[in-house]
Amino acid sequence: MIEIPLRRSGYGTVRIADSRLWETYGSIGLLSTRRGLAPWPYTNWDRAARRSLTRAGVTIPGWLVHLYRARGGALPSFLLAVPDPSRGELTADLAALAAVPPARVREELEQWFPQGVPAELGTLYADPAARLAELCEFIPRYWRAALAPYAAPLRVATEEDILLRARILATQGPERLLGSLRGRRLTRKGDVLRLHVGPVVSGRTAVPCVSRLVLVPLVFGKGAPYSASAPDGTTAVAYQAEGAAVLLGETPPPARRGLAEGPARGDRLEILLGRSRAGVVRGLVAPTTTSDLAATLGLAPSTVSEHLTALVAAGVVRRRREGVRVLYELDGAGVALLRHMDNRRRVNAPENQTS
Repeated sequence: MIEIPLRRSGYGTVRIADSRLWETYGSIGLLSTRRGLAPWPYTNWDRAARRSLTRAGVTIPGWLVHLYRARGGALPSFLLAVPDPSRGELTADLAALAAVPPARVREELEQWFPQGVPAELGTLYADPAARLAELCEFIPRYWRAALAPYAAPLRVATEEDILLRARILATQGPERLLGSLRGRRLTRKGDVLRLHVGPVVSGRTAVPCVSRLVLVPLVFGKGAPYSASAPDGTTAVAYQAEGAAVLLGETPPPARRGLAEGPARGDRLEILLGRSRAGVVRGLVAPTTTSDLAATLGLAPSTVSEHLTALVAAGVVRRRREGVRVLYELDGAGVALLRHMDNRRRVNAPENQTS
């Protein structure tokens, strides 16, 4: 639980920022905290990621796995930093991670484990610099094997979620925004705002003074109760982004497929709809625009627009406006169509799942 005193904080100063490092941690957590495959909609990604990591010879460090399992998926703050767009790509975040003082690592481990640091974390406690260097070498290799094939749809899902939250913030205010977050339960007692993060994690984090609240959308936000604070009072909290259905398939939809090609053998969705229209349906597992979908599929925008018009009329796709952008996404019938007809994706959504 994170407690934020409203009167003494800059509660009204809220921004939304993405983080590739936090997203990477979220995905590692799904692989580390479960004995079996991850639940829908991560199941097929989990299966494909494990195969890819095995082929690439990439193994999650044992001490990191133990950290995830020790506190229900939570991570100590020395592994996390408040997302800063000025740092740019993942390499800058890793440089900051490598520079964490060993004394801070030991201090946080002692706080996490007041009865004694477990033996599984002995190497981390004894030589934090070496273990963090190991982590900084592991994360790029892990990203290339497990997440790089999904980089484009992950980016689209995150950007669309940021637009959605920004609109709520601008039109309805910060408290309504916090109440809209998935995986969070917002309560208020007097002048204290409480964020109950992810699965139950014992203890409370009392933030003495918050100058700014940063919300971090994660497609892999399920069971990722991450938070971090900076010396200037900025506090970051992760939440479950919309659009995790981008991970329904074992691999993202192929790009640049021509209209003249016939349906793939045994592909029931393509046999039913035709190759290009089936590609449009597969491309709408996350909200997207006509132009972005056309660029992804290698089709003319006019062709994609024609398919979208037909799919909307059939009740398979819904259309909504976000500011100046018009977004398209699968409706309940579209999700059902993809679930039952798309052999390639082997979607295992529960019957009452509509997004």
